[in-house]
Formats: sequence, C-alpha cells, structure tokens
Amino acid sequence: MALSSSGVNSSNGTPRAAPVTARCPRRLVLLSDGDDSAVVEVLAEFTNGDVSGNRLHAELQRRAGEHPGRTVAAEWLGKLGWTRFLWCRK
Repeated sequence: MALSSSGVNSSNGTPRAAPVTARCPRRLVLLSDGDDSAVVEVLAEFTNGDVSGNRLHAELQRRAGEHPGRTVAAEWLGKLGWTRFLWCRK
C-alpha cells in the first residue's frame, strides 16, 4: 500500500489514521518571587487527555487571579525535567 504525503492511501483513496501521540504532562505552579524563582506550590496538573492549550491558558488566568501580585507559571515535563514556558501575574 502506497501512502501519499497528504495521508491518503494512493491505491484506493481512503484516509489513513493519524498517529496517536502522548502529550507531555503539564502543570501550573505558584512561584516564590518572579519569573525565574522557585516553585512554592503546584496548583494544577494536566496529563494526556487533560492537556489542552485553551484549558491550560484559561486555568492559568484563573489561578493568577486567585493570587494577585504573585507569578503563576505553566511548565511541561520533558526529558530534562520541568521546563517553564508561560508566566502570568495579575
């Protein structure tokens, strides 16, 4: 069976299944002082099906509102550990 670059089986025109990939866990954390400071508390964790950009952004905004003047950050778990990629302060 030959597959085209568009993901369609060129012999009969049927679409192929998209590969299923696991998403890296993500978490929202409260920081002690600023963008580069230590984690004081893990506020929320997201795994596999829970991981959604829209959901994570909305939850980050909500949690920042619960901690006015403090920095809340989003991190993802990679091969080298937790990596911070988004910050919010209200």
